Amino acid sequence: MSGIGAGRTRIDDPDLSELLEGIDSGRVALPNFQRDFDWSDSDVRALLATVLNGWPMGSLLLIDGDARSKDFYAPRAFEFAPSLQNVPETIVLDGQQRLTSLYTALYQKSDLVYAVSISDDVEWDQIDSIDAAMRTFHRRVWDVKYPSAPLQLSERLLPISALKSAGEFYAWRDATGASERETLRITELYRERLSGLHRFRVPALRIAPDMPPPAVARIFERVNKTGQRLGVFDLMVAKTFSPAFNLRDKWDRACVDYPRLARFYGDDGTAPLQLIAIRSIGDVRSSAVLKLSALAVQDGWDRAVSSLDAGLDFAERRLGVVHSEWLPYGSLAVILGALAWDVPLAETDSNLESWFWRSVFSGRYAVGSNTTAVSDFNLLRGGARFQAAFSIDRSVLLESTRRSNGALHRAWLCALAAEYVESRGASLREADLGARSVLRASGGVESAHLLSLGFCLTVNKEFPECGPFLDPPAIPTGQPESVTSFLDARARRLVARLSRVCESEVRLSEVEPSAEGPIG
Repeated sequence: MSGIGAGRTRIDDPDLSELLEGIDSGRVALPNFQRDFDWSDSDVRALLATVLNGWPMGSLLLIDGDARSKDFYAPRAFEFAPSLQNVPETIVLDGQQRLTSLYTALYQKSDLVYAVSISDDVEWDQIDSIDAAMRTFHRRVWDVKYPSAPLQLSERLLPISALKSAGEFYAWRDATGASERETLRITELYRERLSGLHRFRVPALRIAPDMPPPAVARIFERVNKTGQRLGVFDLMVAKTFSPAFNLRDKWDRACVDYPRLARFYGDDGTAPLQLIAIRSIGDVRSSAVLKLSALAVQDGWDRAVSSLDAGLDFAERRLGVVHSEWLPYGSLAVILGALAWDVPLAETDSNLESWFWRSVFSGRYAVGSNTTAVSDFNLLRGGARFQAAFSIDRSVLLESTRRSNGALHRAWLCALAAEYVESRGASLREADLGARSVLRASGGVESAHLLSLGFCLTVNKEFPECGPFLDPPAIPTGQPESVTSFLDARARRLVARLSRVCESEVRLSEVEPSAEGPIG
């Protein structure tokens, strides 16, 4: 007797370019029940690096579109795509975030522009190096600084949109006016390393439109439940295993002994390994962790775990890092832990605080974060001071959102929490801290409720009365000029606080210190 799905599912491997073209033409759509696109800028860059490296991006769950699926799934267009005009040929049940990310990057549909560095120092056989080569720009910055192909090439930047097809790339190359030698270099780079994106194929399970909805729901549930990740930590568990040492068991024990580690990292014990790597190899990249010997891990594990917890304790008490989701860059916790390995972190180390705020608000970690992390660790370990003046770009700060500039958004939340602790003398562990916007979703400024500076700290889900920094200025009426004045006031208060805490001048500037690279 045939099963309920007999003949109603099949394995497919659609061409990525055709899927993205289908999104742009309305032939590929989403079911109405899918949540909105919510990947951050860094998520998109990581996916682009994965695809450029030719690695799998995971499978998709698709259903053929016709009148039956249209009635039940009420298809809608992908975010940033044109409105649907006809019944779509394909509805994407699982894979929205990945496809939207690639669509926005290749078709330049959002307010962000993605590019990849094509400088000679990129190691194209190393995923960490490709990760570091990815760049993101606000569109207005890109249009001002790199409006033409010759200017883009002069800065060794290739827009991801030029990789949409071979024709797009060669049109960009020819428009650069490059010398014969440079033309040969970038052509070889494209053929050997960058041409795979528009030929990428994605494994998919395709469902016939007459599949009963309960059966589709069961398939969807199983697809989402059974996906397994094999990460760096899993590989190191295998590499370091001996009858007397099981790294997975060691991490589970560490999470019991240091509950903060469990809260920040869950079941991923990579961070202590990064701490060992930065001290022994001078590198925090995944490739460096995988080079660690079993003996180095076994000898350094207990010290790494306790030191990492001490670093996170400092971050929580002095820097407002309440949740792992609020840490602007993961490597910052590794640096603090590596420093705590040598000496206890002082209760009031103004230099460490200055280093942290300077790093997260000036965009120092936006490009080459791994290299910057190693350099900072060595400088801090050697006693270098990080109390020189720095500037924060006013426009980037005012336009920041969790999705478009995640690191800066997280830095703002940390600043709120740090001020709360300082003004109240309270422990972050004593209250349920969170954040939400005081701006309305509707009004004179579109998506005002998403802007980072509109977020205020909440304590036990209520707004506290904690002084001029946390207490928002007069809540805007929704008119554009009112919202802008509100955001400007909060930006000025932030700068005043950072100047005091960092013991150096912090300025708001229209010249973007971080515009040369990713925005977080």
